[in-house]
Amino acid sequence: MQRWLKISGIAVGVAVVAVAVAAVVVYVSTERRLHRTYAGPDATLVVSRDSATLTWGRHIVETRGCTDCHGANLGGGSVIDEPAIARVWAPNLTSGGGGVAPDLAVTDWERAIRRGVAKGGRPLQIMPSLEYNGLSDGDLAALIGYLQTVPPVNNAVPANTTGPLGRLLFFLGKIPLLAAERIDQKVTSHSAPTAGPTAEYGRYLATGCTGCHGVTYSGGPIPGMPPDAKPAANLTPDRTTGIGGWSESDFFTALREGRRPDGTALSDQMPWRVTAKLTDDEIRAIYLYLGTLEARPFGER
Repeated sequence: MQRWLKISGIAVGVAVVAVAVAAVVVYVSTERRLHRTYAGPDATLVVSRDSATLTWGRHIVETRGCTDCHGANLGGGSVIDEPAIARVWAPNLTSGGGGVAPDLAVTDWERAIRRGVAKGGRPLQIMPSLEYNGLSDGDLAALIGYLQTVPPVNNAVPANTTGPLGRLLFFLGKIPLLAAERIDQKVTSHSAPTAGPTAEYGRYLATGCTGCHGVTYSGGPIPGMPPDAKPAANLTPDRTTGIGGWSESDFFTALREGRRPDGTALSDQMPWRVTAKLTDDEIRAIYLYLGTLEARPFGER
């Protein structure tokens, strides 16, 4: 009996040590990635503040999802509040108290938006720069110009923290916490096709959908979302699980009114109030592009 107790005690001790070692490995590895600094050449952007440019910049802000995280007034707010996973706040982008605008040069804005890197070189958490990385120089310059002119909001947000479960999921590749890790920091200039109702322009616009629907647009569970979150829909032309049977009118109704062809409401996770602000040509372009995709079964992200 004593022999078995001794063996059991040793086994428990070994297990505790193994868990402790694993925890240290996870912490050190994730800490190194969270505090890595990224360096790259600066982009050369010409930022104008004429009325037409600022109007276009505001349109980009309102249709590319910036307000989803940073708030309608861009004053920042909570994005994730799960202590075991992470507490992440979108920063205040204005020039008000606690805002980042006064401290950012044009090159800082470019690195943050397109490359997911904060001033000083550290990676930004949960910043969807993969969706913004392809923004053309002209669109990005208009976006930055608008952000530099928005009314000030006084709101100081706390520092981000990553919990033990969040670190483990990040270590295992289950949470795409840092876009900077997957972006070529040496590429600083991008162009866009001519704006219009074309599949080519639709491809440019639809990159903003990949964060939820995946690079194949076939949908499925969204990485980093809670287990009870609804999966993203299949946007490919698959006629069983996708939108292959949707007409252009059906697509307009979904993006403008949040309703499927059968009249049922889209999930609240689908930001149709944002896509409702897209122009007719932009919606038509996205529809045309999605129609060129390979039809895939649901969930082949």
